[in-house]
Amino acid sequence: MSQRPAGTTPGSLIPTRPALRSASAFGLVALVAAAALDICGRFAEIGPARFTVYQLLALVATLAAAWLLVTRRAGWRHTPLDWPLVAFLAASALSLAFATELAPAVVQLASLASSVVLVVLVALIVRDARHGTAVVGGVLAVAAVYGALALLEWGDIFAVQHPVFFTPGYGIRARVTFLDPNILASFLMCAILLAVPLLASMPMKRWLRVTGFAGAALALGGLAATYSRGGLGGLVIGLVATAVLMRAPRRARIAFVAATVAAVVLAGALVFGGGWVEENLVGAASTGSATNRVYMVEGALAMWRDHPFGVGLDNYQVVYPAYRDPRAEAGIVESHTAYVTVLAETGFLGLAAFLWVLAAALFRTAGRAARRAGDATVQALATGAFAATLALAAQAFTYSLEASKFWWFAIGLGVAAWRMMAVEVQDDTAEGEPTPV
Repeated sequence: MSQRPAGTTPGSLIPTRPALRSASAFGLVALVAAAALDICGRFAEIGPARFTVYQLLALVATLAAAWLLVTRRAGWRHTPLDWPLVAFLAASALSLAFATELAPAVVQLASLASSVVLVVLVALIVRDARHGTAVVGGVLAVAAVYGALALLEWGDIFAVQHPVFFTPGYGIRARVTFLDPNILASFLMCAILLAVPLLASMPMKRWLRVTGFAGAALALGGLAATYSRGGLGGLVIGLVATAVLMRAPRRARIAFVAATVAAVVLAGALVFGGGWVEENLVGAASTGSATNRVYMVEGALAMWRDHPFGVGLDNYQVVYPAYRDPRAEAGIVESHTAYVTVLAETGFLGLAAFLWVLAAALFRTAGRAARRAGDATVQALATGAFAATLALAAQAFTYSLEASKFWWFAIGLGVAAWRMMAVEVQDDTAEGEPTPV
């Protein structure tokens, strides 16, 4: 195998300072933590624009990344996700021409553009397995804190936000810093799935593994306290994907599946009552939550039939009253299905581009790296990215997650793992720059 010069990073033969790369990795963790502040991170509102701590940190990170590129301390190589991302942004921008209200559409376009930038930032910063594990570990630590806060809120002991979110049939639904418990669930689910492959298969000190699994258990408890069926269902799907992709003997895979199922069941037993299970799982099809989603989807499809190129980003709620089913709750103004939202707002071109992004993220970057990476840590990082992306894609059928920073963060980690794998394959064949695999 050919050797890279000392001090270089995968994907670029340009020397970099280890301290700078470590600082960048911790900065990426801070960026995710800022996104997890959600409404508690907002400090100003001007019209439809809300300014947050995340946006400030993202601006700093973007400027730092631009400086690294300009000064050639980092390089960008073509990835399978480049053109899908460009196509999605182009379709989103095109929808502005059909927007009834332009201001919220422009704000949403800026949000989607920042999501694409996040993918690039993650791929630029996470350039080797060491920094990848540091980033995932940092995100898990944040999730563990949020999980603990969620359990305290669910137990009516302490709540970050007042009044607590109390709903009949559920009790207190933990949300910590989020406006909606389902978004907290998506963050905790993502963190668990990113970390589990590393904790389950990577060699590490015992105390570190125990600490990691304890953090994942806190995050799982917090996830259960949100009562998010989409989050819990997505977690199960992601864990199944992890069991399929992880490299371990058959006995270890069976033990992993048994342990994860037991953990999910235990968390559910501690939080969910028998009445909730009967009403919201066994009888889910007849609940108001489910029927309202059906009415919203039907309205969105009717909206798209009249506007095949979309009604404009973030204009669903503007146009929806004309398509609202009288049986739907008047206060619900989102489709609660990401794919239908994208279809209604950006038309068939936008949905096709969005699905192209997801397919490339799952099968051409994270999935391919999980199958082909020779380095065990890179393979575990790729497996986690694939599982988290897939789980969020599943939850997106029950919630509008198209702008979720955690979803785009997981996609970025998949790209980072693919780049590492591409360099590894290139090093096995000939010395030089990586080529797409």
